[in-house]
Amino acid sequence: MKKLTGILVLLATLLGLSATASAAYESVELSLEAAPASGPLYREVYRPVAASLDIRVSVPFETPKVTQLKVSNVTFPPEMDFFPNPKLTPACPKSKIGPSTNLGLGIIATVDLCPKSVVGTGTSAIHPAGLSNALIDDARLVIFNAGRTARGRPKLTIYGYSKAAGTGVLMNGVLASDGQLKILLGILPYASSVSEFTMGIPGDPLEVEDSQSSGGTRTIKGLDPGFLRARCTDGTWHATGQFVFGDRDGATGQPIGEETQVASNPFDLECSGLTGKPRVAISKISGPRSMKAGSKGVFVLKLANNGTSSAKSMKINVTGGAKGAVTIDKFAPGTIRSVKVPVKAATRPSRNSKVKVRVSAARMKPVSGTTRVRIG
Repeated sequence: MKKLTGILVLLATLLGLSATASAAYESVELSLEAAPASGPLYREVYRPVAASLDIRVSVPFETPKVTQLKVSNVTFPPEMDFFPNPKLTPACPKSKIGPSTNLGLGIIATVDLCPKSVVGTGTSAIHPAGLSNALIDDARLVIFNAGRTARGRPKLTIYGYSKAAGTGVLMNGVLASDGQLKILLGILPYASSVSEFTMGIPGDPLEVEDSQSSGGTRTIKGLDPGFLRARCTDGTWHATGQFVFGDRDGATGQPIGEETQVASNPFDLECSGLTGKPRVAISKISGPRSMKAGSKGVFVLKLANNGTSSAKSMKINVTGGAKGAVTIDKFAPGTIRSVKVPVKAATRPSRNSKVKVRVSAARMKPVSGTTRVRIG
């Protein structure tokens, strides 16, 4: 390790790599892989998926220097989102993994700070001292659930460690409502720069050296298969990215020279989503216990669509001791709503008149419920 450190310092000194550099020559290639974790995808309902994001930075042949990557801002398909489940992966606070964390701890010791919060894994490669013809590719990444922002958007904490370089780096990201996953990259020593990184949720299991384990290794993997979910609306997932390059002082983190924004290639990934079917349930029927003959009133239904598609042009009919009907244009899957149905009581008095409620829509088996009302 001392030998490697000495080489990096010498190279940085001889080549003047702490000087201002431009990112005019950098280009970024983005690719995305995603597949259902189990079962099919649907057009409207989010289902768990396993996905992997790959970012590769390159420069033209014989370009000696690769500028530091400071910000990775990938726009995920709008049909994808994170769904943190604190019961499976509680949020890891900054007090455990944050600015005060010793980044040289390594993967195992850092994971042990928040062992139940791991949601993904990944790998990375770096150019030591920013040299385009030198590469260290043993870095491993662990992604932690970091909870949500004040606006409710999911946050990630990402820890990377390279044994060869003897250093770690901490990154933080937020998935915005428009699909942008903005990750702020930490500073690598000796003006080193990122060559590539792959992040997977839940990711491939990492076999990491662990002297405390009986087998000498420990397997690190994402603990929540439902953390990332997606739907397939039109048969294609679209992704792209904007990346910020600019050198920074390794000791202070202050910028050296100007920043440059580089756009990645747009990336399309085919997907297949089923139309699905609505499945509406009546959980509650509320209304007056008694009505005057021929009078008007209102019944309130609490409905839930537990299916895999919207119930369109959904008809609600009330018959028996009171009559009425309404039509709902669209009742989305996974939602609960209360529906008011204006009714008119029967003209014939009855002490215990039965009222029947029927809900029907295309591609759905009708459901019914009953209540009773006194007609006076």
